[in-house]
Formats: sequence, C-alpha cells, structure tokens
Amino acid sequence: MALRGYDFFQMEELDGQGDARASVQACRKWLHPLLALVSSICLLGIIGWTGEVTDWQHWLTVFTGTAFAAERGWVFHKLRDHHAERRRLAYHAGLAGVVLVAIVLLLFSRTGYWSIGKHLFIQTVVLISGLASLIHHQGRFTARAFHPGLVLMASFLLIIVVGTLLLKMPRCTVAGQSCSWLDAAFTSTSAVCVTGLAVQNTATFFSTTGQLVILFLIQVGGLGIMTLTFFAAVVLFEGLSMHDRLLLGRMLQENRLARVNHTLAFIVIMTFVCEAVGAAVLYSSLGAITDPGERVFQSVFHSVSAFCNAGFSTLPDGLADSSVKDNVLCQVGIMGLVVVGGLGALTNEDLTQWTLAKVRRWRNEEGVRYRLRVQTRLVLAVTGALILGGALVILATEYALWNGPENGGRILSAFFHSVTTRTAGFNAVPMSGIGILTMQVMIVLMLIGGSPGGTAGGLRTTTVVVALGHLWLQLRSSGRGMVVFNRTIPAETGSRALGLVCLAILWVAVNFVILQYLEAGRGHSDTRLLFELVSAFATVGLSIDLTPALSDGSKCLLILNMFVGRLGLLTVLATFIPPDHRPASGKPGENILLI
Repeated sequence: MALRGYDFFQMEELDGQGDARASVQACRKWLHPLLALVSSICLLGIIGWTGEVTDWQHWLTVFTGTAFAAERGWVFHKLRDHHAERRRLAYHAGLAGVVLVAIVLLLFSRTGYWSIGKHLFIQTVVLISGLASLIHHQGRFTARAFHPGLVLMASFLLIIVVGTLLLKMPRCTVAGQSCSWLDAAFTSTSAVCVTGLAVQNTATFFSTTGQLVILFLIQVGGLGIMTLTFFAAVVLFEGLSMHDRLLLGRMLQENRLARVNHTLAFIVIMTFVCEAVGAAVLYSSLGAITDPGERVFQSVFHSVSAFCNAGFSTLPDGLADSSVKDNVLCQVGIMGLVVVGGLGALTNEDLTQWTLAKVRRWRNEEGVRYRLRVQTRLVLAVTGALILGGALVILATEYALWNGPENGGRILSAFFHSVTTRTAGFNAVPMSGIGILTMQVMIVLMLIGGSPGGTAGGLRTTTVVVALGHLWLQLRSSGRGMVVFNRTIPAETGSRALGLVCLAILWVAVNFVILQYLEAGRGHSDTRLLFELVSAFATVGLSIDLTPALSDGSKCLLILNMFVGRLGLLTVLATFIPPDHRPASGKPGENILLI
C-alpha cells in the first residue's frame, strides 16, 4: 500500500508537471510570436518612420514590456521544479528582471535621448526573446524532409524579402530621396548575396539607418541565416539533433558529423574575430576622417564588407575616394580581409589546426604530425597563382599597354585589382577609366571566383583547376584520375567539375543574349554588358558605372543572377531536378563518333 501510495503521488506530481509544461507550451505558441510581432512593429516604427518616440509607441512599449516580464515570471514560477531546464529558467528570470528595471526607469524619464534608448532596448529584448523561442523550436521545421538546397534557397529568399521591406522605410534614405521597390529589392539582393552591385550610391543615397540595414544584410548573407540559426540553437539551447547535423553538414560541406558543431562554431567565431581585427587595422589607417564615430563606423562597415566579400562601400567614390586616396595600409588591410574571407571556412579551419599542431610540436617537440588536406593545398596554390598571375597580366594590359588610373602606385593597383576582381568588388580607381583589355582579363578572373566553402562566388578555384586537369587527361586518352599532391582525385570528380564549368558558361551565354536583347538600342557595348553580367553571376560587384543605367528588365535579370550565383548553379539545379533512381537499362552498348 505504501508503494502504491508513493506511485500515486509520484504520478500526480508528474501530471502536475505535465500540465505546467503544457501551459508553458501554449503560452510560447501564441504569446511569444504576438509579443515579438508587436515589438518589431514598434521598433521599426521608431527607427524607420518617426525617429522619435510618440505617445502610442511609449505606452505600447510599456504594455509590451510589462506583459513580457509577467509572462517570463510566470514561466519561471511554473517550471521552477524542472531541474533539467535551469539554464533556460535562469535566462527567463534574468530577462524579466532586466525589462522590469528598464520599464521603471522609463516611466520616470519620458523625454530625451535616454528615453529613446530605453524604448529601443525594451523592444529589442522582447524581439530577441521571441526569435530565441522560434529558434528553440526550429527542430520542428528542419525535421521535415526538405531538400537542403530548398532550405538554403528559402532562407536567402526570406532575408532578401525582409531586407527589401526594411530598405523601403522612409528613414533609410537621405532627406528628399525615395527608394523604389526595384531599387530596394536590387540592393537587398546584392547585400544578402554579398555581391556589391548598386543602382544607387550607398554613401549619398542611403542614410545611416539604411547603411546599417545594408551592413546587417551583408553580415547575415555572408554567414547565412541557417548558420546563425543553428549556432544560436547550440549556444542558447541543448544543441542540434541528428537531422540538424545532417542538414547543416551538407550546407557547410562537412561530411564528418561529429565535427559539425565544431565547424559551425569556428565559422562564426572566426568571422567576428577577423572582422574585429580588420576593423582595428582600418581604423588606424583612416586618419583623414577626424570624427571618431564616423571613423569607427567606416572601419567596421568596410571590414565586414571586405571579409564577407561584399564590396559595398560607404565612401562616395569607394576606395577611390579622396579621403583614402593613396592609402596603402587601407588597401592592404582590405586585400587581407578579402583573401582570408575568400579562402573558405574549411580551408581556414584546416590552416588553423595545422598551425596549432606546428606550435605544439615546436613547444613539446612531440605530437601528432598534422597534414593539410589536398583541397587546402590546392586552394592556397591556385589562389596564390591567380593573385600573382592576375596582377602581372593587369600590370601589362592596364599600365604597359594603357595609361590606366592608379591608386597608391601601379604595382599596388595591379595587385588590388587582381584580388578584388575575383571575389570582392571594391574599386580603388574609377572603373570607367580602365582599358578594354583589362576589362576582358577581369571577366575571366571574376568567372573563376574564389574558393569553395566561403562567401566568394564564381566557378570556384578548385572547380576550374580540376576541370582543366580532367580535360587534359581526357585529351591524352587517359582514364586515370588526377594526381595532386600525391593524392588521386577520382575521375568522377573531374567529370563533375568539367560539367559544372560547361553549365556555368551555358548559363552566362543564355543570360548574355537576353541582356543584349533587353539593352538593344541603348548604346552599351557587349564587353560592358558582359562585365556587368559576369560580375552579378560571380557575386563580385564591380561595375563599369553601367548598373544604374540599365533598364528595369536588365536589373531583374541581374537580381536573378546574383541569387543563383550566391547559392551556386549546381545547388539550384540539383534542388529542382529529381535524381534518377532507375535501374540500369541492360541494353547493349554502342559507341558514337565524336570527332
């Protein structure tokens, strides 16, 4: 009887806990999204429309914050006996306390700058909490059998739509200017796809608010919204499910599921560390900007834009602006960020582990010898060859055969062109003044692009090298795979790379014909049109000052190319083309003459 009584009370306690958890889940299901929606409306109203706190925004903030704090306190009270959720309960209680203190202070100081700051703080906390709740339940979405490519496309499309709506806010443009829907969509796509093409001058058309929105879109687009979501799920909550690991592993091109969490953390931490170091270097180089706040903003914006290979600049004439003219340290800092960001996360992670292993062996004179991956060695070799080779060719075409513009000397300008052309899109000179041969060289470099696993676009360095090597072996009638750094690359990989190159060239050719048709009779040369098209598809962002002059149809075509180029042509095709699961036909074979 005693045992049965204990079981009864234990079951009653579990039922009580289940009822409490059900109540909390219902609250999260309805109240969290509602509060997040209200806070986002109020927050955007202050930032993008009014610029100050109106009466209705004030009382809406007080109501939202009070409801949020009460709900958090109620959740903490209901689940106080759930020891497995101590971390989340502490998070709830802390947020409720902070918001209550902010509301009390807000009620005693309704005017002035600090009042605006308190309103923004309260609404931001409520919004972040709502987003955190959605992230906590992201497993319900990712558990569905969605194609990874479809998830990736949907995430980028979502942030592009959000960016378009944000850039349409009146306070995102300077006084007297209005951003059309097409210009907003084009700018949002260019920022999210880290391209850098612009139909409006970022420095003179967009206000500080608009530039901050563009910076946010660049950062989210460079890292990827799914990467940030999964990282937040790991940091704030328990971690990732097995299905999440499989999905994220395919997105990050990491086949070792045990290292997905590590790779995810490395990508996010390395990004912010490199951007912080780059901002410090750029800050020291921008001595011509006397205002400290403006100097910090310019340093952070260009550091994020350079590392994410976006190419956006908040200087009126880009890096050719008079404030940074002949600034060697600024250009070298930008080039360093572009190269590191364009190498790719997996290459940077491999280099970091190799360096740490070298340091351990040097300190202890023992340890496991770490060997760089073939991909890392290939990426480094091809990147170095393209930077040096591209600089030498540009030095010849632009300064030996043409009296082209320079910034900081011809050698520095040639190297800067070689680095930024393949991936970043910054202009250190007026691009309309470069020679026709240099344009054609840049088209080739842009089409090659950066390295896989990063924010760079184009065909990718490894794809081009493997495709050329496979083609050479086929011309020699060799059925063997390539041998690179004492490792054999499978022939299937070579065939895949060669097919991808052919698909990309076909895609560019078809889109070039369409672009010619759309711009017929407008006086644009074929080289300039092809330059803009390849720049969009390779997500480079360099422009011969032609993008703003294009027709609306051509701008829409460039939007499509930026989107496809950022996702990858193979990813887009693999998402919509179903795999062939049919068994072998068993039919007799017959050869066909090719030459």
